[in-house]
Formats: sequence, structure tokens, C-alpha cells
Amino acid sequence: MLNFNLNRNFMKRQIKSAVFLGLLCIVTLFSSCLKKDLPAYPLWDGTNIDNVYLEYRYNGALNYNGSPIVEYKRLTVAKTVVDATSTINLVVTVPDANGSFTAAERDKVTQNGLIMYFDVSTAASVAPVSGSPKLGELTNLAVPQKYEVTAANGTKKTWTITVTSFIK
Repeated sequence: MLNFNLNRNFMKRQIKSAVFLGLLCIVTLFSSCLKKDLPAYPLWDGTNIDNVYLEYRYNGALNYNGSPIVEYKRLTVAKTVVDATSTINLVVTVPDANGSFTAAERDKVTQNGLIMYFDVSTAASVAPVSGSPKLGELTNLAVPQKYEVTAANGTKKTWTITVTSFIK
């Protein structure tokens, strides 16, 4: 009987300790360490596209579990920004063949089927417009592509990206 009472008292202490620790965690979780009346900083208002990148992706020579490993070759991009019309004109150059990017693979590169991505202003988001693909998807750069950049403060600007020269 004495052994049963010792185990029972021990269990009660364990339960009380667990409840106390649980309450302590809840109080800590719902209390704030922030000071009141912190200054309100303005939201970022940038809607720029800073850099444009283009990649050609292809199945490389190496395999993993029987499937080819996708490799990529970044194309050289020179851009001209026309702020008045929110247009970015690109001159795209396909690099020379080397390594797994063979001459045969280089011959397959066209404006249709490239991957485009770019840098935008701090805290801005990007959405495709007028049927343009999402960034990171295959893109047909034989036709102009449109993207809306939304700044953190809600300001929006629609950019048109056009390839003016494709050098191979």
C-alpha cells in the first residue's frame, strides 16, 4: 500500500509540473516583447525590373536512376530600359558550345522555349499579364511578354519585354 501511495504522489507532482510548464509556455507565447509606439516606416515603392536572365534547358549526358539530368546554359542578355513606355528591349546572344552544351544542342536554341526570370525591386511581386507565362516556365520570346510588378505599397507597373535581336 505504501508503494502505491508513493507512486500516486509522484504522478501528481509530475502532472502539476507539466501543467505549470504548459501554462508558462502559453503565457510566454502570447506576451509581446515589442515596444509600443514604434515608428511606422514607409513601404517600398519600387516597381522596377532590374536584371533579366534567360536560360536554355536540356537533357544532359549524365543520368540519375535512369533519367537524364536537366542541365542549363545561361544566355548573354544586354538590356535597354525605356522608362517612358515601360519597355525592356533585349539583345540575346547564345554562347558558344562547350562541355555538355554541344554544337548540336546549341543549334536547338531558339527564341521559343527559353526560361526567363528577373530581379525586381525590394519586396515587389510579379504577375504575368495578357497570356504571358509565369516566370520559370517555357517562354516564347519571339513575341513580346508582359509582366506586372506590384510594389510593397501597392503601386503597379506593367512592363513589356521584347527581344530586339537574337544572335546565334
